[in-house]
Amino acid sequence: MKKFYFLASALLAVTTLKAQTTADLENLTIQSDSFYNGEDGAGEFMSGNITFGNYYDSQWGSWTGFAYSNITDNTTPGYGNQYSASPGSGSNNSDIYAVYYNGDTLHFPGTDNNLVSVDLTNTTYAYFSMKNGDSFGKQFGSTTDVNGDDDGTNGEDFFYITIYNHDALGSKTDSLDFYLADYRFADNNNDYLINTWKNVDISAFNNVNYLTFSFSSSDVGSFGINTPQYFAMDDLVYNNTAGLEALQKANFAMYPNPAQSTLNIEGAAGEYRIYNTSGSIVKEFTNSNMSKIDISALTPGIYVVKVSTETAFGTRKLIVR
Repeated sequence: MKKFYFLASALLAVTTLKAQTTADLENLTIQSDSFYNGEDGAGEFMSGNITFGNYYDSQWGSWTGFAYSNITDNTTPGYGNQYSASPGSGSNNSDIYAVYYNGDTLHFPGTDNNLVSVDLTNTTYAYFSMKNGDSFGKQFGSTTDVNGDDDGTNGEDFFYITIYNHDALGSKTDSLDFYLADYRFADNNNDYLINTWKNVDISAFNNVNYLTFSFSSSDVGSFGINTPQYFAMDDLVYNNTAGLEALQKANFAMYPNPAQSTLNIEGAAGEYRIYNTSGSIVKEFTNSNMSKIDISALTPGIYVVKVSTETAFGTRKLIVR
């Protein structure tokens, strides 16, 4: 039976850190007019000491979480242009930006991080889906759904993301909604669909360990949200005000993966938590050396397994079939 080992990135020890840090993605390298979606199986990438989680399914050639891109095509609608930000560049006309799709986390160094701001916008795919409608999503502002039937919205459509702040224990301590489109105003001239970078104040988020995200839309069908569940991100600014001791590398084996009813954990003694893609804890357990965990109650999907102690941190994606 094959065992998959994950080696968490070690952080350099510092005595006291009070500097403001910006994750602007410009440290990352890709070819011109291209993107990175995790096809190499790395499961993450880093900018500004922030870890952007990613999962790539080689069987289906699909991904969730974060990708990064420098694609400038902001005129072509459809899924084939899913890696493009609607402004056609990064924030402040920079080259590289992040694209988020429906799952995974942003993990910060240490646990005492105070956030400042982040730049957000629609992707080109989501923008044109809402602006004109497509084969899955309705045209925002219309009173009918994609099939031409009255959808009960009276054209008062919306699409927003919720950002959740998690502390060192994984608990959600705060949240913030950001509207990427809002057509609910009494005066239709105030309706908007974002296609420029917007600087969002997130300074209310303190003691941040990691962030998760969810989507809400007025356009919902029998299989959930019809609006493409994407957004683009750039220039995430934060402060870490605590002295950080060096975090040790956390090694653990997790198999089988994908799993169905039982998951084996080996190594990295500590408290483990399994999270769903909304950032909620669905199972907790303690591992000292080797544990066999019953996951038969988990619905099929993508999860994140994390171990965290005062001196070590490790994380890995889990697929439940």
